[in-house]
Amino acid sequence: MLKDGITDFIQTLSDLVFPPACHFCDSPEVESGFEICADCAESITRIEPPICAQCGLPLAHNTTHEMLFCGTCLTDPPAYGTARFGTAYEGDLRQALKNFKYNGQLRLSSALGQLLSEAFFRYYDPAQFDVIVPVPIHRKKLLERGFNQAVILARKLSKNTGIPLDRNSFKKIRDTPAQARLSKKERQRNLKGSFQVSRLNAIKDKRILLVDDVATTGSTITEASRTLHKAGAAQVSVLVLALTLPGKSEPEGSTNAHSKR
Repeated sequence: MLKDGITDFIQTLSDLVFPPACHFCDSPEVESGFEICADCAESITRIEPPICAQCGLPLAHNTTHEMLFCGTCLTDPPAYGTARFGTAYEGDLRQALKNFKYNGQLRLSSALGQLLSEAFFRYYDPAQFDVIVPVPIHRKKLLERGFNQAVILARKLSKNTGIPLDRNSFKKIRDTPAQARLSKKERQRNLKGSFQVSRLNAIKDKRILLVDDVATTGSTITEASRTLHKAGAAQVSVLVLALTLPGKSEPEGSTNAHSKR
């Protein structure tokens, strides 16, 4: 907690010395309470209804029914209770996430965390959850990158919702190859057994919100959810900042959002 307080103080001091600019395009016209400009905010495509009531993917037809399920979830329900996605992984948002994740531009975490929190309050309520658990990365990747982007975003979400964050009880124990060029079955084999709960008492009987940055087909959040359920979690729901829409290229190293389970 002391570390987070010091970080907030440094950020406040930095804002006084260097007035805030849009974290996406550097425009000085920043939206009040939001660290991107109005033009960049408007360019972001939110994932909104109609969506599948379980997996959260956009539905092809318009409907006002809140409990409509996609065909995949009806025939082969996922391991998680519900999944929800904040934005489409495209345009300025895509570039910002890539700069954050691969180029170490950590200042972007504030705006991205705000977008994640916005998505949370669009679909969920803090009273639904006992703990936020970020999708872990393997220790080797953590040493190479220096941070886990899901942990940083989850920390922002925890601060904005009041839901406790647990970044230590869920681990990735196998360094798996990148998923981008693998088939559905290869993805499932690639990830099988790659996660582990290291502290069962922290997970057992808990209502968990699993958080990640980018989703594509579903393998990662599905395998992670299975592992958490096997460890005794009472409920696993998912919140991901950005979703790669059908027909868009898949982000390298992304979480996977609807591979058939």
